[in-house]
Parts: sequence; structure tokens; C-alpha cells
Amino acid sequence: MKLNMTFGKYEFSEPVKITKWEPPESRGLYVILKPDLSSSPLLLKPIYFGQTENFAKRGFIKSHEKYPDWIREVVEEEHMAIAIYLMAGSTEEERKTIETELIAQYQPACND
Repeated sequence: MKLNMTFGKYEFSEPVKITKWEPPESRGLYVILKPDLSSSPLLLKPIYFGQTENFAKRGFIKSHEKYPDWIREVVEEEHMAIAIYLMAGSTEEERKTIETELIAQYQPACND
């Protein structure tokens, strides 16, 4: 059974350990997650929301500019997870609008 995650009114994919994730050639939003025993129904908490023109070309592990902040939050890379919201055909403006909305709602630790 797949357990997708909903943030705001957007249904993100099932979380995957970032070290095992294979980014698709697509546009959309992503959320970086850390373990959190107080979260429900999945024991994961958002620490960063972002948007991209192409997940496969974006770079996430070590090459993302916020990677050091993510590691400070999760301590070990193997505890970091990612979920995505595909937005094929979307514009950067559309993605940034939703990204801003989610950051305001969840106030993740690694978004400035």
C-alpha cells in the first residue's frame, strides 16, 4: 500500500530515502523530510520545500545549496527522505506560488 503525503491541498508522492531516490525527468515541487515521532500518520516532518524545472537535473545530495542545512536537521543523510509533487507543463511562477504557500503554512526549518 502506498502512503502518499498531503501538504496543504497537494498530494505528494510516497516518501523515499533520498539516498535511494531516482529523480524523474519532470517539473514539480519537492519536500525534504526528517523523522519525527510526533507527526501523523507518517512519522516524518517537512524541513524544506523547493521547486524545480527538472528533478533529474536539479541535484539533491550534496550538490543542493541547502544540503548542509538539511544535514544539520537530520544528522545523517540516510535519515533524510524526499516526496515530490509532479507538475508537468507548469511554469516557474506556478511552482513558486505553491512553494511559497507551503513554506508559509508549514514553516520548515531550512527554508529562509
